[in-house]
Amino acid sequence: MVKRLLTHPRILADTGRPLDGVDAILVDDGRIAALGSRYDLRAAHPGIPELALPGAVLVPGFHDAHIHTGNLARSLSSFDLREADTLDAALDVLRAHLDAHPGDGWVTGGRWDSNRWPTGVPTRHDLDAVCATRPLALPSLDGHSIWLNTRALELAGIDRATPDPFGGDIARESDGETPAGVLRETAVDPVRELSEREQDAALPELLLRAQAHLHSLGLTRLTDLDEQPTREAFEALRADDRLRIRVHKGTPMPDLERAIAEGRRTGAGDRWITEGPVKLFSDGALGSHSAHMHTDFADDPGNRGIEVMTVEQIADYVERANAAGLAVATHAIGDEANRRVLDAYERNVALTRERGLRNRIEHAQHLAHEDLRRFAPLGVVASLQPLHCTTDFELAGRRIGERRLANYAWRSFLDAGAILAFGSDAPIEPADVLAGIRAAVTRQRADGTPDGGFEPEERVTAGEALAAYTSGAALAAGLEHRAGRIAVGCDADFVALGADPTVADPETIAAIAVAGTIVDGEVVFAPGG
Repeated sequence: MVKRLLTHPRILADTGRPLDGVDAILVDDGRIAALGSRYDLRAAHPGIPELALPGAVLVPGFHDAHIHTGNLARSLSSFDLREADTLDAALDVLRAHLDAHPGDGWVTGGRWDSNRWPTGVPTRHDLDAVCATRPLALPSLDGHSIWLNTRALELAGIDRATPDPFGGDIARESDGETPAGVLRETAVDPVRELSEREQDAALPELLLRAQAHLHSLGLTRLTDLDEQPTREAFEALRADDRLRIRVHKGTPMPDLERAIAEGRRTGAGDRWITEGPVKLFSDGALGSHSAHMHTDFADDPGNRGIEVMTVEQIADYVERANAAGLAVATHAIGDEANRRVLDAYERNVALTRERGLRNRIEHAQHLAHEDLRRFAPLGVVASLQPLHCTTDFELAGRRIGERRLANYAWRSFLDAGAILAFGSDAPIEPADVLAGIRAAVTRQRADGTPDGGFEPEERVTAGEALAAYTSGAALAAGLEHRAGRIAVGCDADFVALGADPTVADPETIAAIAVAGTIVDGEVVFAPGG
């Protein structure tokens, strides 16, 4: 690639601070080769191409620190049950989809939320009434439950004799034996693999559509935590020279031995794909009543959620992964889950430091305050998703009750010195960074609820939120030497915005337009382009 001069009158650092004296960026082979005034860089490099970038400000390219890109790609061509506030409304959407897409293969998608339905958790009989001959496997909004019809249960080999797996649950009918049609946690895994297999061949093309969508949101890098088919699809796009978003690719727990055998190391890779962390699960989610809590759910006495992995199991995986040079990212939502993950990380902290790795906790939603203060001393990254807070605060209130926990505690993490990285968890939430920044600053939904924000003492500034989506996400990935900042030696990835989010009215941040997205020094998105 030839050298190129990119210019903009207002260039901001990762924290939103203007870069004084910088209105031009020299790009050489996709990296930032120099920063300075246009006058000086033009004089030093006469004759090179020059491009004036649009928008009110130019900031580092956004990095989603937690995304499921394969699932997002599938969802963009599927149906959506998120807005269905009753079971009947959800079934109507499903009927319309089946009418428009006839066939006999698996049907997946939906992202239903039965917490909104007066009828509660659905059953296989509800789906059978819509379609009894074609297998239906519909994940819940939080992705930790899956709703099946009878045909899908049969194809998955799940019947009265099938035991609940460790870390999972098969809902039963009133006889206590017959599967009712909803699976949770580890019980979901084999069904998800079976139902999504038919789409694997189409995944590269689906990812191209997702790539364009993510570019339109200003995203230039992803920490992807999906399975092996998504890795292979990204690799296929790279081989065809069609990959134009950088991917820090995680490894699911079942593939750890394969990763070790292949010599994968976190941070290794090329300009498009780098090796990410190994993904573990400690618990489930609030919406599925499977987050692992220290005490009973306030709205479900006797239930403390699901322990998907024991402390000993997590510690063993951490030791094996870290010894091989692979960082670990563990899903933990409940306070008991977070405590146990921190215990497992603490057992391996000397090894982790020796290998120069950063282990992470994904979501870190509800913690005892004393456990929050353990992150920084242990070097554990807090990887959170601001839109989860504004989506779930009412649900969290019902589930947790009067207990005093650190909930979506962004301010407390920063004040305690922890590395804070922000992502979306798309497709569970939209991969909309500007909406995420607004949520982090206001802790309110788009309609302004709750008044004053949910636990407003945990708000952060727009500059701090911007950093969590740029330099913080790069730190979490171990890529701070090459990503997340506008600095010499870093990748030439930027987003031009129609307004400066660090000085805008917080209520307007989500409405700020993406005026252009630049990856590797090339414009990959321009409105109307």
